[in-house]
Amino acid sequence: MTSNIAESLNAITKYARELPIVELLEYMRTLLERWTNEKLLKVKGTLSQKMRVRASTDHIHTLIDGVKRFIVCLQNKRCSCGQFQLDELPCARALAALRHRNESYENYCSPYYTRESLLHTYEIPVDPLPDESK
Repeated sequence: MTSNIAESLNAITKYARELPIVELLEYMRTLLERWTNEKLLKVKGTLSQKMRVRASTDHIHTLIDGVKRFIVCLQNKRCSCGQFQLDELPCARALAALRHRNESYENYCSPYYTRESLLHTYEIPVDPLPDESK
């Protein structure tokens, strides 16, 4: 039995399976990155549209979500919900503040999420372990 995600990946990677392993992995990484980005932005964007934003200063905003209030500091990349600093990605409240300022979210994401950072992770060669069954 397979899950829906496995079936989706199998269908979308059908032609990519013929690629050499490095290109296949890059294809899969790019695909998952795109899916994650699209889904997160859609969910967070929907949540952030329901909030009211009040700018206190250029970088500090009060966000009102129903009866809850949150403080977002864009300069320090912090939100009183704690999610912005934990994920090092803008939370729904930070996205609302950025929308209020007509700014893009990309400048507020950690450099750890960049392609270059991922490539640096694999710069050091890894030798396979010897076959212990012999």
